[in-house]
Order: sequence, then C-alpha cells, then structure tokens
Amino acid sequence: MTSRSLASKARATDDIGVKFGHTLQVLTDWVDTTVFVAVCGRGTAKSTVIQARRLYRCVYDMPGGAFAFVANTYSNLTNNIMPAVQNGLKLMGMIEGVHYIKGVRPPDDWRRRCSVIVDDYRYVYSFFNGSVLFLGSLDNPSLLAGKSVIHLFFDEAKYAKETKVNRAMPILRGDAITYGRSHLFLGITITTDMPDVNEGEFDWFFRYAGEMDPDRIELIIQAAAIRNEILTSLVNERLKKTLNGAKIKRLVKKVDYYDRALLKLRKGQTFFINTSSLVNIEILTPEYIERLYNGTLELHEFLKSVLGMRPGLRKDLRFYVQFSERHKYTDGTVSGEAAYYSRELRYLDTNEPIDGGMDFGNMLSLVIGQQDGKTYRIHKNLFEIPPRWFRELADQFLDFFRYHQCRELNLYYDRAGNNYQRQGEDHAGKIKQAIEYDASGRRTGWTVNLMSRHQATIRQAAEYSFMQELMGGDNMMLPSLLVDAVNCRELVSSIELAKAEVKYRGNVKIVAKVKRSEKLEPKKLPMLSTNFSDAFKYLMMRRKWLQALKGAPQVPTDSFVDRFMADRNKKK
Repeated sequence: MTSRSLASKARATDDIGVKFGHTLQVLTDWVDTTVFVAVCGRGTAKSTVIQARRLYRCVYDMPGGAFAFVANTYSNLTNNIMPAVQNGLKLMGMIEGVHYIKGVRPPDDWRRRCSVIVDDYRYVYSFFNGSVLFLGSLDNPSLLAGKSVIHLFFDEAKYAKETKVNRAMPILRGDAITYGRSHLFLGITITTDMPDVNEGEFDWFFRYAGEMDPDRIELIIQAAAIRNEILTSLVNERLKKTLNGAKIKRLVKKVDYYDRALLKLRKGQTFFINTSSLVNIEILTPEYIERLYNGTLELHEFLKSVLGMRPGLRKDLRFYVQFSERHKYTDGTVSGEAAYYSRELRYLDTNEPIDGGMDFGNMLSLVIGQQDGKTYRIHKNLFEIPPRWFRELADQFLDFFRYHQCRELNLYYDRAGNNYQRQGEDHAGKIKQAIEYDASGRRTGWTVNLMSRHQATIRQAAEYSFMQELMGGDNMMLPSLLVDAVNCRELVSSIELAKAEVKYRGNVKIVAKVKRSEKLEPKKLPMLSTNFSDAFKYLMMRRKWLQALKGAPQVPTDSFVDRFMADRNKKK
C-alpha cells in the first residue's frame, strides 16, 4: 500500500505502483484505529476509500476471520454500497473471481482456512485466505442472527436507527487467542454524511466522538509520518543500481519497529472525524462545488451535505423564525471559552440582581439573564436531567455565581410550578428553598423572588406573536436581545431547533411549537428538546414587556400564520 506522500517521493518504475489519494485517504491509512468513524461530505469516496481500505486490511491482518457489513436495508447495501466497496478493493489490487467471490460456495481450500462454519453463502463474500464478509441489514435481523464476527462495517449510518444498531452490536465477538493481536480486532468502521435529525435521520454514531483521545491520535499520526519517511527511503534504496545491504537491513528494522509501535498506539483507540467535500477538491473540482452552491442544492442542504456542518432546523420551519446570528455574541469571556464562574462573564454586572427563566419539564432548565441598558443579555444556562434534580441544579447555580455580589435572583417560570403551593410541594418553592439554603440547611445569602405567582397560562399563539416582536427588533418598548452563544450553547440549540406547526383552535389558525422533542431520552434533552426555549419564554414574557405589545398596533394571529405559511412556501 502506497500513501500519497510516498508516491510523490518514490520514483515510478515497473516495480512500484504510484497511487494518489486525498487527505482523508492518507488519514485512513495512517490513523487506522480500532474504531474509525468518518462523517463526510458527498463525493469523498467514503465506501471506495475508507470502507474498502479498512476491509482490505482486515482481510490481510486477520486471515480466516469473519466480518460483517451492515446497512439500513439489504437493497441499499447490495445495490449502492457494495459496488463502491468492490471498486475500492479493485483499486487495492483485489480482483473478483481471483481474490474473492460473492454469493457462491468458495473452493474447499478457501473454506478450510475459514475460522467459522458457513452453511449459506448467498449473503457472503469469501476471500482467498479464508476470510468471509457477511452482509446484513437492520431491516432483516435474521441475516445476522447467530453470527460471530471480529469487525463490523457500517455505511450510510445516518439511516440506521439507534435501537436497531444496538441489537446488531452483540455479534461483534470472536476468537481473541487467534486474532487478538490485531489492532482491528473487535473494531468498527462507520461512514456516513451529516445527518439531519429533524428530517428523520439518526446521529447515534456521534457518541464515539467523546471516546477519542486527541493526544493519542496526534502521536499515531506523528509515528505514521516518520514510518512513511523511512519507507520512502527504503523504497528508493532498493531502486538503486548498487544495493547497500547494510542500509536496507537497517531501514527494514526501523520500519518493523514503527509497525510494532503503531500497533500498540492504535489498539483500542477511537478516531472520529468530520470533513467536508473539499478534502477531495482536486478530483471533484471547484466547479462542482460551485455548481452545488449556486442552485443545485438549497443552502441548508449544501451546508449539511457538502460542508459537513451539523444542521439546525431549516429557517422556514422554525418557531422562532426571526432568531438569527445578530442575536448572538461570542465574546462573553476574555478567553472566548465557556466560563467556569460568573466573574468571567464580561457583560454581567455583579452588583445588580440577575433574572432567571425556568422550565420544570422532563429536565430542569434554567436560563440566566440581566438588563444591560437597552439590551437584554442571556448570560448562562444550567440544567439537570433525572435522577439529579433541584438540589443538584441549585448547587450548580451557587457554585457558578459564588462571586456575584448582589445575591438576588428574580425567577420567572411556568404557572405549573405553582401547583401544590398550599401543601409546600410546588416546584417553584422547592428551587427557591434549594438556592436560599445549601444541602446542610445553612443560609447561602441568596434571595429568590418568585415572579410568576398568580400568573396566567402563556399560550403558544401569544408566544409566537411576542417573539416576532422581540426578535424583530422594531418595537422600541422591548429590549434588544443578545444571547451568549458560548455559555448558552444548549439554549441556542433549543431555539434554533424548535419546530413550528400550524394548528386550529376552532376556526382560528395558530402557529404552535412542536413539543415532541421533550420525549427524547434524557441525555439528548439539553441540546435537542424545546425545554430550554420554554425557560427562555418564561424569562422574556414578563408582564412589563407583554404590556409593550398592547401599546403597539395589534396584528391578528392569523396574519402571523399567513406570513409564516407564505415564508414556507417560498422556500419550497
């Protein structure tokens, strides 16, 4: 196998094949960790480059081993994915009918080298050294039932539902005595383009991003680069008319040393990369990218499928349709990083009270803001998911604002937080108690003013109208809104992902917020649910600012709905 940099330095002769590949191909060869996850833009040859090259190495590194290639449907796997993988194998020098066959019983000498017994070869690729590749799909679990494999391949993973993927994972087991020395043993190779969870796609593979050790990956790349230089010298030395046996022997020994070192560095490690189509710009050409940008794809799809950017909700589908980049700021701290304590917030006045908006949903969401002249700034958001609750959220708040001088919090919340107030079991009272008294029952010095006692229900039609006015920026009775995008990452995501739908109350059309995201599993709630947007709603829709709408010319709700529908139709 020849990397791009080696090919550019070695002299091309009849004895050495010179191959070229884009940066992602080189990374695939160099990094090559046990778990390899690539979320790439279109045109990056994910199946041909990444999947095929990893499969090639599995076959040669673990001869006789059993592997599995999985996709969302069997037709997608056989009609779209595997032809591209076969093309990649061909580029690696593997020829169908010579090095492998598919769907038929292999020769007996191939079968004798296989580590597992295969009775049905209809859904199997068989290789010359006894290795077999089972084809499986998540829509037909019986294809993988009872299988035991030592490496799993997933392509177009964004179409695979997480629960189905989890059911397929147990087949990843095998003979550690025979194959445990390989860094690819019990590994996974996942490729896909960027998913859009708002359009029914899945992002379960992002869980591997947190498992990556960047320092270890850097060491692997450094070691692979040095090995590549040594291999270049070795190839060139062997091409000389007069061979220096001692030097060649020394270089071979060095290559072997780095091979053994890389085996240790790669084993058990995870690599996660998100790339755009631009990594393959030499092959795709700038004209191809320009053509996609200028009309073939709408901007939302271009950002997702070409640039590999994780998409928000299309603007024409948003509930907070007026929210945009002008409502965000990123210089809330001197470092530009998220603050550990409130004193790091540049625009927070530590001598003034702070406001909080809170939602008591499937998780506890707390949004902190403060008036700054004619601007209202959202400085920080805090949250807790079950089983952690009021005490833990209060401790977060107390720790973050430990240096705040004016210890007064004005708390706005959903009227449901007042339920069971007479019995002392209301949620608003509990968070007030948890902030004003620590876990030991000692006074913290904070005073929490419950601002939403006797508050009426805030309906979604009213919220939609209010947010149009607030974020539109034309109503002089309302403040200008600014949100710290670094310290309120979850809030920004909640606002941008809040989806709108049109409903009817009798004969009246209203724009409503889709709340289905609040039923997600707890770990996904902070970034994907509408809970934080509700906390933001309670913070901003206070009595004095609602009065500003009454002083402005009133626009019927239907007018907002018609404008909303017209905006949507323009985008289609």
